[in-house]
Amino acid sequence: MKKIKYLIRRVFAMDYKSMWNTIKKVHKRSGKGYLSIIIDMFSCAIKYQAGYTDYFLFNFEALNDKQRSTFITRGINNAYLLKMNDSSYYHCFSDKVEFNKIFKDYLMRDFLDLKEANVDEFICFMKKHPKVMAKPVDESGGKGVTKIEVNEDTDLKSLYEQLKAENKTLVEEYVKQHPKMNELCPSSVNTLRIVTATKNNQTAILVRVIRMGNGINDVDNLHKGGLFTFFNEEGVINKPAIDREGNVFMVHPTSGVKIEGFEIPYYKEAIAMAKKAAKVIPQVGLIGFDVAITENGPCLIEGNELPGYDLYQSKIHLSENNEGLKPLFDKVIYGEIHED
Repeated sequence: MKKIKYLIRRVFAMDYKSMWNTIKKVHKRSGKGYLSIIIDMFSCAIKYQAGYTDYFLFNFEALNDKQRSTFITRGINNAYLLKMNDSSYYHCFSDKVEFNKIFKDYLMRDFLDLKEANVDEFICFMKKHPKVMAKPVDESGGKGVTKIEVNEDTDLKSLYEQLKAENKTLVEEYVKQHPKMNELCPSSVNTLRIVTATKNNQTAILVRVIRMGNGINDVDNLHKGGLFTFFNEEGVINKPAIDREGNVFMVHPTSGVKIEGFEIPYYKEAIAMAKKAAKVIPQVGLIGFDVAITENGPCLIEGNELPGYDLYQSKIHLSENNEGLKPLFDKVIYGEIHED
């Protein structure tokens, strides 16, 4: 019954123009007929709770039923969130200022809330930290995030008013990343996305991803052209990188650094930090933490109460059997967690 109700909601909420554009993309890459794609797409929605975006991202037209059943789809992910997370605590993550206050012991940087700070406090902050990131409090995916550098000629009073008018009311000291991470992409702070699952005060690591900017934008978010790939338990990148459009990169497009084999500094400390932070709000058990690496170790950038599921299952990163991550997630979320 829940599955039927979910499908009905999705049918009425669907963007049919976007769906048709997706069908045309599948047709172009597969050569399959439009009608067969549409029928198969709706079949997958019923069998696997997969939206048309899932179908496209996971190359479902090229997979058999056994392979498809191993993928975390939109509907499956929603079930995980219902199982693990109490939505009444989501504000602790979605409100970036509140998040910074709750997780201040893991930030390793100063920040200022312009909704509380007056212009004189802002001026003092900027003189102490002439390079900052200004963020909207309630946006995600890097939307509205701006890197700002000031000097003695900058009109700080006008800047204060401008940021408030643009609703960029969280101002953070800029993270100076480790020189090794800077080699990968110097134009952005390149972060680790560490997905944790916590039950009964035990935490498991489900996913270890590294994200990097494309060398053009100031952030590493996928929605801003960023790249991502996986790193292993030794902190070494072991897969090529990919962007949201599916372009594969063996070397970084601007820095030229070889991606596979890149060694991440302080990766053990980053994992340990994520596992500790995961226990701060036990009512939210499934979290995607973004962690930066500085010269002195890891620092927490933000936590995502709705960790994405799509980027972890890109074709280039799958096993030889083209299987998704559902078996791993099911084992942890519906089973017992044994912390190392």
